[in-house]
Amino acid sequence: MKPTFLVLSLLVLAARAGAAAAPAASPNAAVLRDIAAAEDRRDWAGGALAAALKHADPGVRARAVLAVGRLQDTLSLPALLPLLSDRVAGVRAEAAFALGQIGHKSAREALEKALGDADALVKDNAAEALGKLGDKAATAKLLPILRTGTPARRQRVCESLWRLADTSAVEALVASLGEKDAATRWRVVYALEKLPLPARVVPAVTPLLRDPDALVRAHAARTLGREKSPLATGALMAALGDADPAVVVNAVRSLQQIGDGSVSGLAASLTKLLAHRDPYVRVTAATALADSFVWAAAGTDSLQLRSALVRGFDDADFATRGACGRALIVRLHRSGLELARGLFADTSAYTRTAVIDGLRTMRARDLDETPPRVANALSGAFHTGGHELVRMTAAEVAGVLLGATHHKSLAPMLAALRQGVGDTDVLISAACSGALADAGDTVSVPLLAAAYATRGHDADADARIGIRDALRTLAGRAYADSVERAHPAPAPPVVHDDAFFGPPNASRAIIHTSAGDMEWSFAAGDAAPQTIKNFITLARKGYFNGLRVHRVVPDFVIQDGDPTGTGSGGPGYTIRCEYNQLRYEAGMVGMALSGKDTGGSQWFVTLSPQPHLNGRYTIFASVTRGLDVAKRVTQGALVNRVELLP
Repeated sequence: MKPTFLVLSLLVLAARAGAAAAPAASPNAAVLRDIAAAEDRRDWAGGALAAALKHADPGVRARAVLAVGRLQDTLSLPALLPLLSDRVAGVRAEAAFALGQIGHKSAREALEKALGDADALVKDNAAEALGKLGDKAATAKLLPILRTGTPARRQRVCESLWRLADTSAVEALVASLGEKDAATRWRVVYALEKLPLPARVVPAVTPLLRDPDALVRAHAARTLGREKSPLATGALMAALGDADPAVVVNAVRSLQQIGDGSVSGLAASLTKLLAHRDPYVRVTAATALADSFVWAAAGTDSLQLRSALVRGFDDADFATRGACGRALIVRLHRSGLELARGLFADTSAYTRTAVIDGLRTMRARDLDETPPRVANALSGAFHTGGHELVRMTAAEVAGVLLGATHHKSLAPMLAALRQGVGDTDVLISAACSGALADAGDTVSVPLLAAAYATRGHDADADARIGIRDALRTLAGRAYADSVERAHPAPAPPVVHDDAFFGPPNASRAIIHTSAGDMEWSFAAGDAAPQTIKNFITLARKGYFNGLRVHRVVPDFVIQDGDPTGTGSGGPGYTIRCEYNQLRYEAGMVGMALSGKDTGGSQWFVTLSPQPHLNGRYTIFASVTRGLDVAKRVTQGALVNRVELLP
């Protein structure tokens, strides 16, 4: 299903439910406001949502069901289940979706009955919801749909079977590999990846590496890796020559998962990819070259492998340079550190971070040097690295090495970590806290408790959670939780004014990046109004201008919106999740989270369909122009500015 069609589908659903296009003009405006406010407060106990579920207007009922699904409160189930029998199909469809979001197994029989509903969308949503419940007893009801359902419903069933991971589905799935519809066919392959039956799955899926559809080939490569069987090694090596970069990326990752170093030519084939035209392929190959099985396969050719990685230091892509250096450090230890020493002063913080991360694999004997190069590298990065991500990574690696080796050369870093707990930068404080936990430094418990007392009111969820988890590791859950209760996290600001209830005042945005322009269309109606308005507010302030894309996972997502560039930064507050029925096809824009209701400013664009994200991360826009640009974005690319359009 295309993103534009998804938005239209939601509008159609609202129309079928009788929802008014503009709540402010509706005779039910007051109750719709009450629903939105109760949703924002996450308030089921107050009774406003329960009352709205019984409202005479189906538009109100549908909107209330949407809100209840976002709360994910199991106490709402007795009031929600009867809505599967509502006289209006749109309400029933929302109810099926909401029950999947709540995910309680007690809804299974009612959802199974809904598979026979007269309405197509109700049946589609019920099929998807059954997978989210996680009850394998639903498998028997889903399998017949693989033969009889519409393409859309068969796709939902495949995604549910992926979630259920029930090996009893293997024969039905294998029988469906010949699906004529490519969008269904790749989902069949996708469902098979969760079934650890290599003797059955590998021979059945391998021929799809030659499928005419690139997405099917990419998923075939991915599924073969999930089976972790050397039976697939030869076919995956052949797939390294595929014309589509996504297929190659998945083939490389799958070879890593299998880890079969017995095949001749494996190291040479992966090394060759360092010269591939696509940076996503290059960085994936460089990452794989850090794995031991590749060097075992290289044998006497390891000098050529080493030379190829050194040549990678000149790659234009920051991430590839860093991955090449990291591979040498991980595999060659001190001699690798010597080869990669120039990268510790690279112009890109992302390159420097990668090579610092490689130091975590150093052994105790690698630290027995005078002068202590590893300790000095970590100290230099922590104290003078500049970029927060470099400093945080140095702290993390120091903690790992302290915990593994307790080496005397790291004593100055231990002192620096203890001092860093009180750093004015909350992200550095959290990184030092986590490092002390990895080091097993129980002496630091009072420092951590004091830091949480100071930071417990900080709105940055990642930092707050990091300090708390360090306390749990060192002092036990009971103690850490008591500290957390004494200093509760701040509640999101509650301002239910006209602006809160009003619609977003922009419908599109152009993201001007150093790789080109992407145009987004914001989701319509009740799909994600607060998320959209939050993005618009930040964009109007120039918040996103000049930020670097800090996270790029080839064939998965690009992610931006963090002013620190670390992946842990945000605007200083959090917003609610607005789960909706939009689906993560390629080019969907979602809010990044550290847990439910922890979004703020970080957004991501999916580079390929990602069904496992459906209903878990708020979708608030879709890329209508420039998906090719998104697929060219590499780590460190700039978002020059965000232009809003009416």
